[in-house]
Amino acid sequence: MKSKGLRKWQARWIAAGTLAMCAVSSARAAAVAAAAEGEGGSGAGQANLPVRKFDIQGGSLDAALEQFRTQSAVDVKIRIKDGQDLSGVQTKGVRGLYSAPVALRLLLEDTGLSYRATGTGHYEITLRAHEEVSVDAAANSVALSQFTESLTDTAQTVNVVPHFIMQEQQANTLKETLRNIPGISLAAGEGGAQGDNLTIRGFSARNDMFLDGIRDFGSYYRDSFNYESVAVLQGPASVEFGRGSTGGVINQESKTPMPNAFTRGGLQFGTNLTRRINIDVNKPIKDFADGTAFRLNLVGTQSKVAGRDYAEIRRFGVAPSIAFGLNSNTRYSLSYLHEAEDSLPDYGLPYFYDHVAGVDRHNYYGFANDNWLRTSPDVVTGRVDHDFNERFSVRNTLRWGNYPRDVRITEPQVATTLAVPSTIPTDTTKAFYRDNSGIIYANCTSGNSCTPVDTPIAAVNVTRNQIQAKSVEDILWDQASLIGRLKVAGIENNFILLAEGGRERSNPVRPKYTVASTPATNPNPQDLFAPTKVTAATVAHVASQSFGLNFLDTLKLTRWLQLSGGVRFDYFNTHSDVYTPTNPVATQRIFTDRLDKKPTYRAAVVVKPRQNGTIYFDYGTSFNPSGESLSLSANNADQAPEENETYEVGTKWDALNGRLNLSGSWFRTRKLNAKETDPLDSTQVNTVGTQLVQGVQIGAIGHLSHHMDLIFGYAYLDGTLEYSTLNASPFAAINAKFASKDPVTGVITVLDPRFNTAPYYINPAGFPLANVAKNTGNLWITHNLGFRFVGGFGGNYVGARRASSSSMIALYPSAPTPVADIPLAFKSLPGYWNFDAMLRRPITDALSLQVNVYNLANNFYIAQPHPNHLIPGEGINAQIGLHARF
Repeated sequence: MKSKGLRKWQARWIAAGTLAMCAVSSARAAAVAAAAEGEGGSGAGQANLPVRKFDIQGGSLDAALEQFRTQSAVDVKIRIKDGQDLSGVQTKGVRGLYSAPVALRLLLEDTGLSYRATGTGHYEITLRAHEEVSVDAAANSVALSQFTESLTDTAQTVNVVPHFIMQEQQANTLKETLRNIPGISLAAGEGGAQGDNLTIRGFSARNDMFLDGIRDFGSYYRDSFNYESVAVLQGPASVEFGRGSTGGVINQESKTPMPNAFTRGGLQFGTNLTRRINIDVNKPIKDFADGTAFRLNLVGTQSKVAGRDYAEIRRFGVAPSIAFGLNSNTRYSLSYLHEAEDSLPDYGLPYFYDHVAGVDRHNYYGFANDNWLRTSPDVVTGRVDHDFNERFSVRNTLRWGNYPRDVRITEPQVATTLAVPSTIPTDTTKAFYRDNSGIIYANCTSGNSCTPVDTPIAAVNVTRNQIQAKSVEDILWDQASLIGRLKVAGIENNFILLAEGGRERSNPVRPKYTVASTPATNPNPQDLFAPTKVTAATVAHVASQSFGLNFLDTLKLTRWLQLSGGVRFDYFNTHSDVYTPTNPVATQRIFTDRLDKKPTYRAAVVVKPRQNGTIYFDYGTSFNPSGESLSLSANNADQAPEENETYEVGTKWDALNGRLNLSGSWFRTRKLNAKETDPLDSTQVNTVGTQLVQGVQIGAIGHLSHHMDLIFGYAYLDGTLEYSTLNASPFAAINAKFASKDPVTGVITVLDPRFNTAPYYINPAGFPLANVAKNTGNLWITHNLGFRFVGGFGGNYVGARRASSSSMIALYPSAPTPVADIPLAFKSLPGYWNFDAMLRRPITDALSLQVNVYNLANNFYIAQPHPNHLIPGEGINAQIGLHARF
């Protein structure tokens, strides 16, 4: 099986190399793209800017710029060294319908000059510096139909990680990219849902991933090879994006065809046996279909994981896209994304009661020859943009996505719990028993499948819990928007009317296997996978039909005062069919349906004391339906959606002519009716909990002179379970036996006076929320070191976290002990620091060499926690990259 997988992977590498050679041979080897790396800003980032008709003849650049100022109604300043001027510099001119930045880029093509945005409607022209990566427009716009204003004027915390930061850090995945944003905590996959999993401002965002403004539905680990940037919108955003988004949403902004030709690529080799190749080719065909461009991105990567044995990552990706009508008022584009993964997954280390087991960090508890993670998402997107005039434009995007997934992963666990029998016996060999006076004892022994807390780690065995799932998720979605820019009674009025809808489906099959345990200190990954018990697979077919209609408007009442607001209505209808085959003939099928119709709102006031700064107040709502992640079941189908609201006060400033963006905010987000399982009836779910997260966040991002790039963030989150009916005690099952609940009337009859008393009942109200660190921070800074060297240094801090917000564990000793005397604790993780460094130097105008070293101190820390397992962060490793651009 292993050799077959390797042959399959080798074939992919050969295919990647063949495609890369074809792409390079077809690219125009012209020098115009030497500084095209984001020159003047990404094309995607300017997607919502209005277009104008330009008719500028070729000739003197001085004269052409005067015509550009007139025809674009924007200001252009020239900043070059003393003793230099533009006399004699010629331009090929520009004709057609373009946004101002695109027209300016075409005007400067082949002139050796570049430009950067210094504010809304302001640009500055400078001599191009060939020895540096040109990334002049950092992060003051986001390419989404849901927004009309620049990020400075958007009344919401929006963090953007631009391409130049990802390139400096050699961040190859979404997970690595998001380390640059505070308030985010990474988490391990849950159950049969692998892939990127995280929390934003204390709330799960696993279902709040978007790709170019449309939900990225699949469970897979995302590579960054086709990213222009990544934006995180923090706080409830259902008005813009629909269901979910309690803590925020993540939007991956794809690379798009550009009007200038370039070829870029890179090779990367690492001490963790990384081998990575990527290529980015853009080929314009200016005289075809009113301006056509084709872009191709390819990646192939294979690596081990520093500090972990056996785990291996193997991925391949291809992303071609083509755009027509770039010079017209109607533009068409078609793109395809394919990411294939065939990896040996790693679910890390087990807990030993309330902490990570004291074993070697390299220990691998899986089956090296019989565990796998295979995903193969395909995403096809077609888009049409039409500009009626400078005031009105429309856009329609159609998306089909297919996300196959096949996984078998070993989750290491240590048996540290006791099963509660239907009645508490007097037999002293049982897990729980009572003496003649009625005192209940706990008896943690191997015979009761329990490992006492005082057991030496060398005597502990680890259960290899097998998580297996095979599924195909798919989405068919259409999104249409009308963007308007009007001036009524002297008031600027920018609005968006958006309608979207479609179908989402999920069809997971989850068999269950029981296998033999392995020693905690000496696991053998070469063990044969030999199940001792096979449980029939659970088969589910879940489908939803949904649509949403929203209206967002910004009124610019005066130069210093803006009002914005929005309303959205969502229709979300989900059907579920779940069954477990009990024999070849009979099956028990469970059909459930749920329909939610829900409005959401947003309102904001923006005050601009200066043109380059804002102070804002924002209020927004969102909702989480029962079938949000297509996980509808019988016990939650009758529950109304969870409702969320947020208040935020913040400020944003552009400094140093727009090269440095600063932001800060205070926020308060409350989930009003969180779903909780009834402690006396596990088949029932009640919407009664209240969760609160409040805190502050500050950030900065800049692209300054002397190769100085900066991204900084800090967030303080105070996440609390405000109200709950849950029982956090590890003895909750015993407490449930102290009372009975009438299933019809809900009346509770107390059978034992110890009902709802400690230690059998502990209310978790006031407990901190799971996986929410009070303090998180990040810093990355680069600067010129001389002799054409550029150095970079940065770090991340994540504070202490708990694995659960509503459950405690019992620390069972080896001797039978009264339940009332057993210590209780929380599964918790200590905080950690992590530091990285970078050194880069150009070799020629087209080639540069870059070295990154990660986890400089080789710290051991838990990067991705889960209530049942812990995934360590990667140990110290170095990556050497050779980057080319032509």
